[in-house]
Amino acid sequence: MTPRSHRAAKPAPAGSLDGLLASREIVVACGPGGVGKTTTAAAAAAMAATRLGGKVLVLTVDPARRLANALGLEGIGNTERRVPPEAFGKARSKPMGELWAAMLDTKQSWDDLIRRHAPDERTRDEILANPLYRNISGRFV
Repeated sequence: MTPRSHRAAKPAPAGSLDGLLASREIVVACGPGGVGKTTTAAAAAAMAATRLGGKVLVLTVDPARRLANALGLEGIGNTERRVPPEAFGKARSKPMGELWAAMLDTKQSWDDLIRRHAPDERTRDEILANPLYRNISGRFV
């Protein structure tokens, strides 16, 4: 979640959320619907950006706009957007690092991958138009 070179000066207590965030490059929040994954991920990312520094990305695949709302953003998409430092003002905190957010559009990401790696335009167009590809690439959420 945050680069190892930007760790806090004093070690976080073992078994704490601070300790987890400080010791990992990637932290994943997962579980069934309605348990608070988005809220937890947004809070953990904000905490890491505030306390640990570095660049922190919080990413969702949920097409609902809950993450953008939780972070005070108008909207997010497949390209990451920085959460403005002023957004931390209501919590009376100033981040040591940067908080970024994105909503991964899995269909668009697969299509971009095909466009980038297809050997030629004809192959690209055939893959993108293929009903099986379209069915599978549209079901990744």
